[in-house]
Amino acid sequence: MDVFDETERIGRMLEARGLILSARSGNMSVRIGDEILIKRSGAMMGYLKEGDIVKADISDESPEGASVEYKVHRAIYLNTDFQAVIHAHTPYAITESIEGKDIVPIDAEGRYYFEKIPVLDVENGISSDEVAEKIPPVIKRYGAAIVKAHGTFAAAATLEDAFSKITEVESACRIRYMKRVRDCSTG
Repeated sequence: MDVFDETERIGRMLEARGLILSARSGNMSVRIGDEILIKRSGAMMGYLKEGDIVKADISDESPEGASVEYKVHRAIYLNTDFQAVIHAHTPYAITESIEGKDIVPIDAEGRYYFEKIPVLDVENGISSDEVAEKIPPVIKRYGAAIVKAHGTFAAAATLEDAFSKITEVESACRIRYMKRVRDCSTG
């Protein structure tokens, strides 16, 4: 499967699972040698088409047309061995991150994957130098992190593995949220 087919497939899965609520939000990339292939800024994740992937040399700090989160993806690649990154505006993870505290899963599956889900409490969560500086060591250790009030970043060897991490984070956060709602309604 080529990179475009894989990004198109993962984009459709993110859309179908409700992990990107606004049509043009989120982004994903793969690293192949010294190149980064990343979603074009403004392209719709769930409906990618030819031309929606921008190719950049990893030394390029701001390639024309690339996602606004390019600098974060690039920082992850420069500081880890991961080959794929996905960023999604995951609704339950965003909701759970609002307090700015790391999230400890309460369900067995969530605890199986994460001792905790780090939350980066930063001044500006969107395309900031601060996120690009702070996220690589966290992603290197945990494989995923939530930028407070913004969304989840996950990195792995493949886009499919990064997608799995995104769903694992969102599942753990959804269960925490649902338990809190249940607790409020019963007592």
